[in-house]
Amino acid sequence: MEAAYYENDDLGETVKALQEVQLRKYYVNRERIGANVNLEYRPDDTSRYYMNTVFSRFSDAETRQRSIYVFEDGTLADFDGNNGTFEDIAEDGFRRRIRFRTKEQDTTALALGGEHIMESMELDYQLGYSVTREKVPDETEGRFEYQTQALDGEFTIGQGIPSFRILNQGAEDISHLNHAEYLLDRVVLEPKFIDDDDLNFSANALFRDAFGQRNFSLKTGIDFRAKSKDVDVNEIELRDVPELGLEPYTIGAPDYPFANLGEGISESMFLSDFYADRDAFQIRPQDEDEARELQQAEDFVADEDVLAGYLMGTWQADNWQLIAGARVEYTDYSATGNQLEFDENGDLSITSRSVESDYSNVLPGLHYRYNLSDDMVLRAAWSTTIARPSFSDISPRFSINREDLEIDAGNPDLDPYQSTNFDIMFDWYRDGGVMSAGIFHKDIDDYIAEFTTTNNAEFAGYEVTTPVNGTDASVTGVEFNLEEQLGAFLVGGNLTFLDTELSLEQRDGETFALPESAEQSGNLYVGYEMGRFSTRLSISHRDEYLSEVGDSQAFDIYVAPHTQVDLTASYRLAESLDLVFELVNINDEPLELYQGSEGYTYQLEEYGRTVSFGVKGSF
Repeated sequence: MEAAYYENDDLGETVKALQEVQLRKYYVNRERIGANVNLEYRPDDTSRYYMNTVFSRFSDAETRQRSIYVFEDGTLADFDGNNGTFEDIAEDGFRRRIRFRTKEQDTTALALGGEHIMESMELDYQLGYSVTREKVPDETEGRFEYQTQALDGEFTIGQGIPSFRILNQGAEDISHLNHAEYLLDRVVLEPKFIDDDDLNFSANALFRDAFGQRNFSLKTGIDFRAKSKDVDVNEIELRDVPELGLEPYTIGAPDYPFANLGEGISESMFLSDFYADRDAFQIRPQDEDEARELQQAEDFVADEDVLAGYLMGTWQADNWQLIAGARVEYTDYSATGNQLEFDENGDLSITSRSVESDYSNVLPGLHYRYNLSDDMVLRAAWSTTIARPSFSDISPRFSINREDLEIDAGNPDLDPYQSTNFDIMFDWYRDGGVMSAGIFHKDIDDYIAEFTTTNNAEFAGYEVTTPVNGTDASVTGVEFNLEEQLGAFLVGGNLTFLDTELSLEQRDGETFALPESAEQSGNLYVGYEMGRFSTRLSISHRDEYLSEVGDSQAFDIYVAPHTQVDLTASYRLAESLDLVFELVNINDEPLELYQGSEGYTYQLEEYGRTVSFGVKGSF
């Protein structure tokens, strides 16, 4: 279930009213298979050569049924802040959707390397290559719209999941649930193909007793990584369609906990009719230019090469160790994609855009370890790190939803963000257990956050989401970890407390919590191991966190607190063969997002419990 809210001034004042509600039901069938082969050759005690290979395949078949109520297609006649009425919601404000798609993702990886130990030095090197191919060749959605008459709607918001009733002349009306009242408006096809390639090479050399100092070692190395991504999305809207009603595809109503989803829709019967008479579904002549442009909108090709080298020295004494060093990285990025423009008449145009950038970063670090006793260790570190934008974030690409007036775009002007980190950690190792406590702080420049606005002058009337760089960000945290072995039982847990802050130019004068960072999170678990049998029951919890920044606090998106119970178990059938079992989300905890404050549920998804079992082995 998803609800959207917007600012409405129909009553002479700006209010946050219900925009639309989407009720979604998913049917998913997923399969995963994987295999790996690792080979190793040791000609003597000082040399080792290896080859590691991995193959994995993920396949997913998904059917989605949606009922959509676009309240803003009517006029807000009455509203007291929680309860309101929309009048004259247009017929096409009531919609039914049925979508089917299959997705297949294959990943193959190969790594070749070696290690050599010599009298005064150690050398290791690795060459790796991985290929990921993802394809969605058959995504097809039938979009049906109500045909009978304009209707009214009552709603209540601010108390969690919004509730609503559809009315006709003051009385409740259920004609919008009758499939006989719907006709096909269009069929949308969206095949997608994504290729990812990753080539990497690394070599490291360790010099013991460097410069004749027995307590000093020097290590140096180089890394090279070349990544490329090719995205090809071909969205096509077929709006020249036969007069096709929804009623022939009606099946039993699905189980749905949030509202009345209406009757079920058979995707197999709809697809059968669609492909049996495929030539009857065409692009309208007036849409051909726009259709050609939209087939290019999300396409891009991007390449990123990173060359890095480092030098670090290690001083070792009886009860302490000091490591100091620096890493230098050079990044070369280029991409070719598309940019979106609207002219003064609101007509869409898409033009090719190529971007490129290169930059260097020097990343020093200092690490200190002190042994307080045989079982107590104190660690401290100062380091600098860099995080580059994802290809999807920084590439010139966009997706546009004209029906919902939404645009999601990349931002080629993004900078990578760099963090300066301070860490102190205390570890106490005891027979059968360990206890740890730590404190850390990060100062982050140019942190990347998602920003959504309805006030983008370039795309008036659209809700535009883009990644943007923040001006300042910081994280301060405390973490605890405890693990105890009590005979055959294992008990443990961890807790993390965060204090975060982010500033954005788009909301000058305000500060936010760092997106995707819950203030409190933790995990408790109990395990049992006896002979060939092993099991673990865990409870994990995290607080709410900010997901997306909007035009104002009332439109910021938060992910609600989440508590989940999981169970894993395994039984060793042979030396290298295990029977494994997983029961995930035993307590059936939903995923919930809200907008502005907890009362305004934005999205609520129930996944149910997931059960999996299989055999895992190595040869």
